Amino acid sequence: MIKFAVLLLLATSVCAPSMAQEKEKVIYFLAGPKDHVGGEGSGRHETRRDLLVLQHCIDSVTNIKGIKIKTKFLYERDGISVEDMKDAAAIIVECSSVTSSSKRTHPLLPPLPAGQKEYGKDTLAYFNKIDSLQEAGMGIMIIHWGIATDGAAPSVQTHYLKWFGQVALSGYTRNPLGYWTVTPIKAAEKHPVLNGVKPWMYKDEIFSNLLVKPGDPYRTDLLSGESPQTNQGVIAPNGIASAYEKGNARGLLWGGMDYHATLLNENYLRFVLNAIVWTAGIDVPKGGVKTAAQQLQLSPARNDGFDKFKPANFDAFNKKQVYGIRAGG
Repeated sequence: MIKFAVLLLLATSVCAPSMAQEKEKVIYFLAGPKDHVGGEGSGRHETRRDLLVLQHCIDSVTNIKGIKIKTKFLYERDGISVEDMKDAAAIIVECSSVTSSSKRTHPLLPPLPAGQKEYGKDTLAYFNKIDSLQEAGMGIMIIHWGIATDGAAPSVQTHYLKWFGQVALSGYTRNPLGYWTVTPIKAAEKHPVLNGVKPWMYKDEIFSNLLVKPGDPYRTDLLSGESPQTNQGVIAPNGIASAYEKGNARGLLWGGMDYHATLLNENYLRFVLNAIVWTAGIDVPKGGVKTAAQQLQLSPARNDGFDKFKPANFDAFNKKQVYGIRAGG
């Protein structure tokens, strides 16, 4: 009996650590309201649908071990409290800019009250609390027009520089819409966000040309984008995405994801999923994040007035790509 008890104790001591090794990471998706370019289902600026698809992909990840990923989602967040963020390993935001609507559009940035040049004490304290959460390990990723700080107090630019090492600047940052060729930057090929990511070609509006600190050791340029024809002319090869890491703080601004159907491109989807996982402080698998998600809220891209920019080699280029997910209802 004593020998059995000793064996049972040894077995428990061996099994317990392996059970305890699975850590929980919460990824919090925050979508601002869809406030322009058509109604829900029109295929552009689908903030809610984009993030619900990405949430489903993260919930269905197949190659991340030892981490229990828990996700949560909120549409039209309008508070100035950080209570809902305190358990988050990362917050993933997609929205319009503060100036897009008279109502609150940005889950993190409230509108600046009329006639005021700066926020009140409560709002300033709220931004400082976000700073503290990020410094303690809560990653922040903002997608598409939400990278802009127009309409917020100028002090918000200081916080963006803390969170991301870069900031959009009115009159300097551009948002060309056309068919882009996107290529991982060779000097950054070992960065986890680029694991398994190959060049891709697609239609998008990408907010790019951000203000950065030259030579910043905490920022890594990830992607180069170019386009032979856009609504803002020819775009020469230019940095369009970078990751920021300083101590426990991680941040990433991604100015793309105008068209909902972009998520059907496997390399594009892998880049975004890798970025989400990395932002949450989770090791990105060597070949990139893989998901079993299918029957997503996706539909094939629709022709629109910007299809006149479609390059002659677009179909041939994309025929070589392998799509791991399929459109659903």
